[in-house]
Amino acid sequence: MTSARALSVLAALAALVFLAAAAAGWLYGVWPATPVTFTIAALVVCGGPILAIFHVAAADRREPVEELEPTVVLAPAAPAPAPVPLPITPKAAAARALMDWRNKPLQQT
Repeated sequence: MTSARALSVLAALAALVFLAAAAAGWLYGVWPATPVTFTIAALVVCGGPILAIFHVAAADRREPVEELEPTVVLAPAAPAPAPVPLPITPKAAAARALMDWRNKPLQQT
């Protein structure tokens, strides 16, 4: 993303944030809702997208384009063979049976 586009997004989003803050300030009585404050808020909110358009329009379009080298795309390698399962000792089998109690249904006694 070029810096002009980043600034345009920032300016457009800042206008919306200022609009929400101004409306909240008026509703809660923090900032008085007078014609002067309304005019300032309207200029900032309308000026954000206009400033965003100016940032994109004023961007230097003659940026040097770097030459990219061709990329070689290789076929995927063959999958690795599945691992050989290890033999289970009687002690390991007893431990698995003990820990498998959660997966078995309840038995009525």
